[in-house]
Amino acid sequence: MERGYWIRSKPVYSTLVWQQQANAHIVLVEGSAGGLAAMKLFQQMHPEHPTKVLYARNPVVQQDLSIPLSKVVPDALLMFETTEESLVAFEAHLSSACMGLRIYVAGSERFIWQMAQMADKYGIDDSDIIKELVGTLARPIYCVHCKTISYEAHTNIKKCDGCGKQLFVRDHFSRRLGAYMGLMVDAEDPGQIPSIEEIYP
Repeated sequence: MERGYWIRSKPVYSTLVWQQQANAHIVLVEGSAGGLAAMKLFQQMHPEHPTKVLYARNPVVQQDLSIPLSKVVPDALLMFETTEESLVAFEAHLSSACMGLRIYVAGSERFIWQMAQMADKYGIDDSDIIKELVGTLARPIYCVHCKTISYEAHTNIKKCDGCGKQLFVRDHFSRRLGAYMGLMVDAEDPGQIPSIEEIYP
């Protein structure tokens, strides 16, 4: 990428930090890296307002931190085997949420934006969601040709799971879709595929 080049739509992630103005908190984490982010969050402090932690063990990479996390927040931790299960539970919490809720998400980009899209469905502003990208830099890719979203793009070029086209993974991001834009890399010169390199481990 060219030095100084910046795309406004590309998400900028931060470290999870408690929002003091909140009157309730929901912490959503994925896998061991997300569990560690939650552990670090609770080392800052234990909020006095109601707090829930939804931990999706899938995928478990390296170490499952659900046991140590359960000791830190024994009454607030809810465990799930898959992201889909945690998403269902998250929606159930949102359906009864009040003003002043803050949401903290740590996981892959796919996980982060699944949760952000669910929150948006219930009218929660994106500024009320603190996002920390952990575990992997793999990108979800939206094919502009067939409208399929493919996941786990680790390279600069990825084959679309829908139409099979070789897509160039761009930095342009759609929050509505929760994915980066993917364009056919050999549209002008069919069959001429540039070198494929791992960019997002």
